[in-house]
Amino acid sequence: MCTRRPRRRRPALAWAPTARRVGDLSILPAGEPRFWLAAARERGRGSRFVAVLATLLATVVIAAGCSSAANGSAPPAQRAAAAAAPAPVDPHAAPPVITTADGRISGLRTGQVDRYHGIPFAAPPVGALRWSAPWPPAPWQGVRDGTRTGPACAQTGPLALLSSEDCLYLAVARPGGAPLTGRLPVILYIHGGAFVGGTGETFDPTGLVTGGPAIVVTTNYRLGPLGSLALPSMGGDAGDFALEDLIAALRWTRSNAAAFGGDPGNVTIMGESAGSVNVCALLAAPSASGLFERAIMDSGPCTWKLPTLAQASQSSLALAAKVGCPDPATAQACLRTRSASELMTAGADDTEIFNSFTYAPATGGATLPLSPAQALWNGRLAHVPLLMGSIRDEGRPFTNHWAAYGPITDFGVDGLIRDHFPDRVDRVLAAYPAGQIPPRERLARIITDDMFSCQTSRFAQLTAGVTQQPTYVYEFDVPDAPPVSPEFGPGATHGWDLDYLFPSTPSGQLTTPARRALSRAVIGYWTRFAATGDPSGSGSDPSWPRLTVGAVHGGTDRMLLTPAKIAPVSGTWSAHHCDVWS
Repeated sequence: MCTRRPRRRRPALAWAPTARRVGDLSILPAGEPRFWLAAARERGRGSRFVAVLATLLATVVIAAGCSSAANGSAPPAQRAAAAAAPAPVDPHAAPPVITTADGRISGLRTGQVDRYHGIPFAAPPVGALRWSAPWPPAPWQGVRDGTRTGPACAQTGPLALLSSEDCLYLAVARPGGAPLTGRLPVILYIHGGAFVGGTGETFDPTGLVTGGPAIVVTTNYRLGPLGSLALPSMGGDAGDFALEDLIAALRWTRSNAAAFGGDPGNVTIMGESAGSVNVCALLAAPSASGLFERAIMDSGPCTWKLPTLAQASQSSLALAAKVGCPDPATAQACLRTRSASELMTAGADDTEIFNSFTYAPATGGATLPLSPAQALWNGRLAHVPLLMGSIRDEGRPFTNHWAAYGPITDFGVDGLIRDHFPDRVDRVLAAYPAGQIPPRERLARIITDDMFSCQTSRFAQLTAGVTQQPTYVYEFDVPDAPPVSPEFGPGATHGWDLDYLFPSTPSGQLTTPARRALSRAVIGYWTRFAATGDPSGSGSDPSWPRLTVGAVHGGTDRMLLTPAKIAPVSGTWSAHHCDVWS
């Protein structure tokens, strides 16, 4: 008889004493936010929004069965529920050399986890392959060194020195000592970063790997104009080279999961922020169909505006002109003579949260013919179980775009409401009246409700009601967390949940038993969902009900995840004024 492996309590890891980490932001004592990936960025208009959004990274999860024989014959739900306790792991032993489809690779054992870094899943996208769909990697002879991380994809900011145009690498983490004949479920984690920053190597997936147990794959993808250029002279992949990278990473995962002890038929895609929007795009991309069985979207709704191919083409021609390539007929050849650094610097984006991202996946081309919402209505959205959600006060960091021009006032917020929501001015002003909370917090709540909570709720209603696929919704918060600035109230904001999903990553958040218990619960829900398509199933964690359409207006509509309370609750629609935003 199999028993579930007990989860190990991990100590909180300290962050720098002079700054509190808020997901992907460091908030200095004076309350001035600086994006941690762009702390060296000079002030000014360029890339303020990007600096706020750029986020997060990497993981793949896989749940185990009683034995390799049972794993081979039992369905995924039984295999995950019957995970056997692993044998003791020698932390000093070398992990096994893995034979992938392209060659053999060594790894590095860190505690209870074996990690394999710098694995190429595509040929370097340089030279003639710049702005091309990814090509297969070249096989190698001998044993490749997997103890060193691969470079991040070309970007600006502090990671620029660690980045390269040759960047299509991924990493695999697996439970140390787990049999290579196992059939663990797999999660491919897609990092955030506003489509212009980040890398798959930033976060330590140990919590997900050991808490599942799970195998975690974290991947890079081309960023900014290198991943999303859409000139008229380009072919059908124009605007979506980054999305093609992710599809190539998925194909690699399917082909090689078994070599690491994973189940190639039980793959979950998971992303946060921009990574979540990429997950949404994969749900709608025809060439990604059949490459995954489940999807997790954290803090990046599938109804966010994506640029059309025509809009992406306009932006690309403007970029070309900016770097001295103004002729559309020769722009592509001309741009190939420009360095990756020059292109990324010229492509710095100052988009505000209410507008579509310049370098997000473009719709209307061969790779992404329809947006996720259009794909849903046309019956072309991948019909897989979905887990999605947001944070209670998600919008706070996105106010930085306006704060950079000076103090945010109620007069300014009123003007923004009139400019952005002319069809519902009175309703928005009534739902968010001036004078009751600081103006910046007032703007943050508008962003939270309009761009995160209500869009997540609406898309979940559609997947639960129209396509009738299993849908699970959450809201995360840490209500007792002190304000990061006098302009804000207490509680969690964008990116805070990452410290709970990746508790081995240095953080100042997991400072109480209740917060550490929340981290264990979140990891348990996510890995159970990855294994079975249902986050419930633990004897200790409350059951998470599947969303029904009727629950949105009068029943349990989300799972509340806080240190003090983990429970199904109701009232999202009214709490976030979703009638105003419908």
